[in-house]
Amino acid sequence: MDASPWAVRVWRLPSGRAEHRARVIVRDLLCRAGVAPERVADSELVAAELAANGVRHAEPPYELRVLFAGTDRRPVWCELADADPFFGRVPELLREPSVTPEPDGDLDAVIAALSLGGRGLSLVSGLTGGHCAIYSTRTCSRPGLGKAVGFALPGA
Repeated sequence: MDASPWAVRVWRLPSGRAEHRARVIVRDLLCRAGVAPERVADSELVAAELAANGVRHAEPPYELRVLFAGTDRRPVWCELADADPFFGRVPELLREPSVTPEPDGDLDAVIAALSLGGRGLSLVSGLTGGHCAIYSTRTCSRPGLGKAVGFALPGA
């Protein structure tokens, strides 16, 4: 029997450092996959924004999950999952057009500024070219239905 062309890896994110941990994980995975630095920065910002939103608006546990594809196990999809099943305004905010700010090296400041009023989710949509979605899921460490917001990772 052939091995599956898919693999998933899950990281628990601590409430107090979820944004930072998500950025570090995504940066490491994409740099090792040979993705251009500017595209890595965009994905870091998206992962951090989604982690911050989870901590701010949802129930723990918070998980970052990455789907890997192919025999070279290239990272292709990233999602931030939580134990809160309520979608709220997330679907509509992911569809709103966004003006993408230039991160000047301080991603934490950009995330804080965008998090007010749902602007961060429209940024997620803009930075991913609309390749993002929200869907029901279960976390690996808590029973019951939750949700995930996922986005496509850039290729090398």
